[in-house]
Amino acid sequence: MKARKTGAALGLLLLAGTVVACGDDSSSSGSGACPEKLRIQTDWFPELEHGGTYQLIGPNGTANKDTVSYSGPVQEQYAVGGLKEIEIGTIKFDKQNSAQLLDGTADMAYIGIGDVIKDSAAIPMVAVMKTLDKDPQMIMWDPALYDIKSPEDIKGTGATVLHFPGVAYIDYMIGKGYMTAEQSNPNYDGSDAKWVAESGKIFQQGFATNEVYKYENEINWKDGKPAPVAYYTVGEIGFDNYPAAMTVMQDFAKKYDECLKLLVPKMAQAWVDFYKDPKPVMDKMIEINKVHDGFWGLSAELNAAGIALLEEKQIGANSADGTYCSLDDSRVKAMYDTVKPIYDAQGVKITDDYKTTFTNKYCEGAPGR
Repeated sequence: MKARKTGAALGLLLLAGTVVACGDDSSSSGSGACPEKLRIQTDWFPELEHGGTYQLIGPNGTANKDTVSYSGPVQEQYAVGGLKEIEIGTIKFDKQNSAQLLDGTADMAYIGIGDVIKDSAAIPMVAVMKTLDKDPQMIMWDPALYDIKSPEDIKGTGATVLHFPGVAYIDYMIGKGYMTAEQSNPNYDGSDAKWVAESGKIFQQGFATNEVYKYENEINWKDGKPAPVAYYTVGEIGFDNYPAAMTVMQDFAKKYDECLKLLVPKMAQAWVDFYKDPKPVMDKMIEINKVHDGFWGLSAELNAAGIALLEEKQIGANSADGTYCSLDDSRVKAMYDTVKPIYDAQGVKITDDYKTTFTNKYCEGAPGR
């Protein structure tokens, strides 16, 4: 894999001075601290790992096949500062989330703190709250084919590692010697097509809370039927990431500072409420994916298994301060210290101060589970 010399959306950086964030239109004036409509970009199609964000709308919103989005009025208990409507976008394979923040396509976006750091010199972003405490992202393999006892064994197989392009944990794995650059195949499209075609002879990224169940129960990938898979979450190999942190451009945070003080604690409350009763929103996500009519789908059984694993691995745990909101300073610093030498070696410039990549100022008053 060629070393990245710039941030993911550096090519768009020159546009930054000419674009306007979604919340900057006239609808944001006169009605309170917040824009009337907010667009939140997630990192995938609807799934339980997004539950607290979909909770903001609840099960009575509208799915749109053309825009592959879900929108609706903000539930009354979360509507603050004049905010009335939210649109939740799904993954765009041709544009990373950081680029969507940069060009104003989205107001807020899910971006892992490792990737916020990676693009920190090129794109002035700041994470304002977590969505999950631990990262369910994983690398999986066929345990009947590969006897993996430690992460270094992945390199020893010489097998291809299929993943999305530009993800920080792959840089980490290469830097740590867990895989080689030659093993990297950054052409993953999120479907099971390559894994099935290869009968599991590759390593592949995924979510432990999702694909494990699918490959073991639903997808006929080995001898015409499902089969067990083994995996490491990225945290289990030392990449202690905050996945899908709710991230905004720093200019957005400055403009909507008062809004974020009101809104972020309510967004945290939505996650707490989702965990108390996840079924209504998870059932709605099944319907949303059907409307979107793509390759991605959910089932009640998959959702139940995913929630159980999320709890087992503390993926949805409180923050160290007892809120379901803040990012622990020591964890962000450790992530920064982990990736900085890797990016230094690649010639990728990142911020000199890890504290610019996140803030907990908006988590004051946020609840915990």
